[in-house]
Amino acid sequence: MSLPAMEKDERIDIRLPASLKQQLGRAAMYAGMPLSAFLLSAASDRARQLIHQQEEVTLTPEDWAAFLRGLDETGKDRPRLKEAARAYAKRVNG
Repeated sequence: MSLPAMEKDERIDIRLPASLKQQLGRAAMYAGMPLSAFLLSAASDRARQLIHQQEEVTLTPEDWAAFLRGLDETGKDRPRLKEAARAYAKRVNG
């Protein structure tokens, strides 16, 4: 049985003002983490937030019911829905 391939770690080098590095170091110390782990955690959390904001949709119960009603109307032409799908595909696929 073979082991799964390990993903190769990648490196990012950044330059930042000394005062910001000190600030980040203090925050990492308060979090009880090494600076690199603190930076990875903070960046990962923020990335998840931004992706969620852009890619997730939350509907009220009324909006959900309206959405389902719209899906049930299969014989009706929906040019606005088609345009929305095209705009979404363009945004996601570039």
